[in-house]
Amino acid sequence: MRRSTELIVLATLIAGSLAIFSALIPPRPGNPVKTDRLSGEQTQTAFLPERFGVASSRQ
Repeated sequence: MRRSTELIVLATLIAGSLAIFSALIPPRPGNPVKTDRLSGEQTQTAFLPERFGVASSRQ
């Protein structure tokens, strides 16, 4: 009985330390932040005028 209690305590400590460790790891810098702006040269897309309620300007 005592042996099984020790195993449960050990497993709980390992699981708790893994949860805390994974929560403290900073996010990877490789994930870009998503924005509503387009980068680079002017690109005509259909979703921007529809999304923001602006009439589409055709060139």
